[in-house]
Amino acid sequence: MESLEIKSIVAGILFGIWPLFLNRSGLTGNLGTFVFATIVLLCVFPFAANSLQDIASARWIWAVCAGIFGALGLLAFNSMVAKATPQAVGTFIVLMIIAQIAVPAIYQAIMTGGLPFSKIAGFVLAAVAAVLLLK
Repeated sequence: MESLEIKSIVAGILFGIWPLFLNRSGLTGNLGTFVFATIVLLCVFPFAANSLQDIASARWIWAVCAGIFGALGLLAFNSMVAKATPQAVGTFIVLMIIAQIAVPAIYQAIMTGGLPFSKIAGFVLAAVAAVLLLK
């Protein structure tokens, strides 16, 4: 499974599943985030241990910023997951994903130096999709 497309799809499926399980856990947002992050750390560490020599060459400011934004995002997201009903949690996850999609799309437009019509149309269609999926 070395295809980046396949890994993207698998990640999307798994990122879509874990909040549904966490919603059913009964944990509050902050405690749910702590429990989730601890379990993730325990599961990921054996894979990361092989690459510890790369830690010296890391660009730490970017790693720290990623960690801070990720932590704040997890706290906000898990607070929503903890308070949403099992019937409504899917709607809120769809809303979060639409917002999440916009960020890298805007980033790509900035990095490539423009916002072609196809990207503008994509944003409009994503907004339409969000409205239709949230009804």
